[in-house]
Amino acid sequence: MTKEIAPSHVRSGFSHALRAAAGLSARVMIGAMLLATAGLVAIMTAFAGLMLGAAALVMRFAALRAPATLAVRVNDGTVTLNARRTPRGWTVE
Repeated sequence: MTKEIAPSHVRSGFSHALRAAAGLSARVMIGAMLLATAGLVAIMTAFAGLMLGAAALVMRFAALRAPATLAVRVNDGTVTLNARRTPRGWTVE
């Protein structure tokens, strides 16, 4: 018992293989794009972290220093401060 394959079946087998190859290549390309996107997001996150760290260092070391306080001379007498309670806390006069 021999079965002959019609030429239409041969073409459908070839088109099926071609369609399967196109589907596989599409899946591979989508996977590669997902990996590339994940890598790009990781690089951008690392860059943002480095920029935040650099900004923190610049703010720490290049900040304007407060002017030096001047020593105030007080008479040799005793200084008494009056404190009173206010609704917002204590006030010293």
